[in-house]
Amino acid sequence: MSAQAQQLTPAQQKRLLPRALTATGIFNAAVDRIVTNPQTKTVVHDFDEGIYAINGRYADNSVTIKEFYIQIPDDTETDKIIRLEDTEFTKVRVWYSVKSPTEHYAVRCISGELVIQALVSGIIKVSGRLVGQTETDPHGNPHELVLVFDLLS
Repeated sequence: MSAQAQQLTPAQQKRLLPRALTATGIFNAAVDRIVTNPQTKTVVHDFDEGIYAINGRYADNSVTIKEFYIQIPDDTETDKIIRLEDTEFTKVRVWYSVKSPTEHYAVRCISGELVIQALVSGIIKVSGRLVGQTETDPHGNPHELVLVFDLLS
């Protein structure tokens, strides 16, 4: 059997997946004008999908976890305004999720603007800002998001 025809084991497949790298730098977040700056920040460059993903997690009293996820194509132009209303069928995604003992939901940011100010591969450096509004959560409330990030892996 040729090398190309061999099936990979699950352990081999896991090694091929892109790994999230711990990031350092600034990640400021505000949800409905309440500041919740993430304590854990990661970035990943998925070459197969052609995307960068930025993830920030904030633990509130170690019970509630708020998570911010930004996904952009790896060919994103810097300093260009990305209108979130026009990104439904693109690789641009912005999600806000809440996990607590009583509820769990994720909502997509569907309107607003995302600007990537710097994007460098290799040692991943990504910086930008987002001002937007999410779709409604299970309680019928949309959320206003303001994210400012300048991260280095």
